[in-house]
Amino acid sequence: MIALRWSVVILLLVGACGTSAPSLSRVERERLPRDARQEIFDAENDVIIARNRQDEAEERIRALRAALDQLDERQGRSEKRLSSSAGRASRVSALRKVTRAEQDYLEARLDVAESDADVAEQEVVTSRARLDLVKQRQLVRIGKVPLASLRISRKPSKPRRPRASRGGPRH
Repeated sequence: MIALRWSVVILLLVGACGTSAPSLSRVERERLPRDARQEIFDAENDVIIARNRQDEAEERIRALRAALDQLDERQGRSEKRLSSSAGRASRVSALRKVTRAEQDYLEARLDVAESDADVAEQEVVTSRARLDLVKQRQLVRIGKVPLASLRISRKPSKPRRPRASRGGPRH
């Protein structure tokens, strides 16, 4: 996770250097050697893959929130049904325990899904920065942009402190 943060910091610095939005026209792209076009294509694919991962993570979050809502509704219906029969009223506490365990499980999965969404968001940022860097290098290669525009400050910012976990230490 720390390596991902450092790579994001470095790539953001790279993306901030030079032109704000490097662009290659179709003619300029066609003039590039095959390996350069392939590098741009790979970087564009990385952006698309990162966006897809982000969309999948957001969909998992939506599905888990819907499952939590359904669990609440199901518990309400079940409690009402059990309470209406005199012989089954004692099972309400057992139902609540099972429901609480399932709710805890879904909430834990939701925490993981939200962390996955955070990582996916950073992957999108990183892949866009890489794409900008690749395009800038190719602009330098064809002489459209001076090499000085690619100079990067390698001074990283302070890393963020890790989030405190809710539970005790994991073994």
